[in-house]
Amino acid sequence: MKSTVLATAVAAVLTLSAADASAQTKGAATKAEVQSIQSQMQALAERLNRLESANAELKTQNSELQALADRREAEMDYLKSQTKELREEGAVAANEISKVKGADWATKIKGRGDLRYRSENIWTERVVGGNATTPGTVEDAADRYRHRIRARLGFDAKITDHVMGTILFATGADDPRSSNQTLGAQSTRKSIGLDMAYVDWTVTNGVDIVLGKQTWPFWRPGNSLFYDGDYNPEGGAVKFDRGMLFGSAYGWWLSEQYNSNPVGENSDGNVFGAQVGLKFPLLGGETRVAAHYYDCGACQDQNSIMFGGVGNGNTMYRVGTSTTNQLKYDYEIIELAGEMGVTLFNQPVSFWANYAENMASSVKESTAYAVGASIGKASNPKTWNAALWYQDIDADSLFGQFVDSDFGDGRTNSKGLVFRGAYAPVRNFNIQATYFLNTLNKNETRDPLYFNVNDSLDYDRLQLDLNYKF
Repeated sequence: MKSTVLATAVAAVLTLSAADASAQTKGAATKAEVQSIQSQMQALAERLNRLESANAELKTQNSELQALADRREAEMDYLKSQTKELREEGAVAANEISKVKGADWATKIKGRGDLRYRSENIWTERVVGGNATTPGTVEDAADRYRHRIRARLGFDAKITDHVMGTILFATGADDPRSSNQTLGAQSTRKSIGLDMAYVDWTVTNGVDIVLGKQTWPFWRPGNSLFYDGDYNPEGGAVKFDRGMLFGSAYGWWLSEQYNSNPVGENSDGNVFGAQVGLKFPLLGGETRVAAHYYDCGACQDQNSIMFGGVGNGNTMYRVGTSTTNQLKYDYEIIELAGEMGVTLFNQPVSFWANYAENMASSVKESTAYAVGASIGKASNPKTWNAALWYQDIDADSLFGQFVDSDFGDGRTNSKGLVFRGAYAPVRNFNIQATYFLNTLNKNETRDPLYFNVNDSLDYDRLQLDLNYKF
């Protein structure tokens, strides 16, 4: 633009010069003509100045715009770089969050387990000879000595804020009352089975619903052996424990008896029962009392509810020439229990008692009772425990499938003493000794399906255990 203005100015000057020369040639120009030309030149000069000023301003604005564009481009490059870094950080964060979620789930699962190594001696008597009409005679049986192991591994998972799930695996075959494995079978691999699997839903404070293969859902006093500690019933239970009151109601399935013929036997073996109890402070400790009732449904005149077809001391019979054992009686058991805990010589001490009676009709041998005491608790390092109790169980006072498998060879119709002592040198490990001084066939009544003799039999059992927990 400046070049154009300059060209115009030059052209104007040349014109003036030409006019001046023409005037000299033709004569002097008029004053008005000269003034007009001068005014035009002045206007052109002013216009040139304005154009130069505008051009300078445009250059300044152009520089500013260029600088702004450069800044915007730099900002875009920075934002692109930041976006890339944020994406990378987001991917890392997402990965970490997934790890945290996995770790959070892992924190909701707790493992537990125990291992027991047992040395066991059994000294007992046996029945020799005899037949359907003639009783046999009692003599000493050969001593039995064996080593056994028991291993259990379980997991407790917090499923929701109110629901817990438990799975426990244990050694042992199908025997519901034992998870022991006897050593010495040519080092064969030992069986492992599902010992427990249940969910526990806390409905409200102190009230739980438990479904699955579970522990006994009711309170048991002291060292009572009315129920085997390894037996885990299958079914459902409602438990409550609030303030001074506690108790439970439950239903279990013992066997499914299905016959495709509608007129056949289709009554499943089952047990339904309930316990209600009261706990309160007394003499510096806690005292508990409880009443318990259970009924064995579809058990009388049945065989399928007995493991291995054996009544474990309950009265059985056979029909005609059949070799199938069937239970003679029903089992409607009412049970009373109490335990008082105190502190003596800076040691926890408890005294307890348990009584049961079969209320079913026509039952003759119908009463069971147990009393005992214990002092100390072998749990923390250098702590100990000692216990003594006596138990007497009539043949049909309790359902034989539930009774402890060690006392009286795992049978009803037995009685005797039990001595136990334990010492914990360190935490999670203790050494325990238990001695059973028992009598079998205590009613001294001949029963060819058990003991074909009108006499009782001695039964002694010593167990030395090394117990590890983890």
